[in-house]
Amino acid sequence: MSRTNYLTMQQNALLCDWAARVRQMFRGEMCYQVGSSLTRKDFRDVDVRLIMDDADYDALAHLVNIDRLNLSVSIWGNHVTQLPIDFQVQRMTDANAEFAGMRNALFYLDDPTYDNREGPAA
Repeated sequence: MSRTNYLTMQQNALLCDWAARVRQMFRGEMCYQVGSSLTRKDFRDVDVRLIMDDADYDALAHLVNIDRLNLSVSIWGNHVTQLPIDFQVQRMTDANAEFAGMRNALFYLDDPTYDNREGPAA
């Protein structure tokens, strides 16, 4: 049986619960776990990416400093999960060009904010 990631069951539950709150904040955009915590026991941090449509990302970037937003959401995630979260909002084009590895969508099957038949619930 292959592993989805190298988090414990409790850590994964906290991560998915926090990701559901992030998804609510960003109107249903999906969070993905990427990076070394998917493939190695000795991961340094837990990389979480929220990948947005390019136009939506550009509109957000006109309203807020994306680096400060990423830092703020990372600190929130660290506080809630007790994991070393590295959160980043990314443009879809940039994310797809930069990263060709595994992505683990963060959600619960019984999460009321997510309808897995049609994508994030409105």
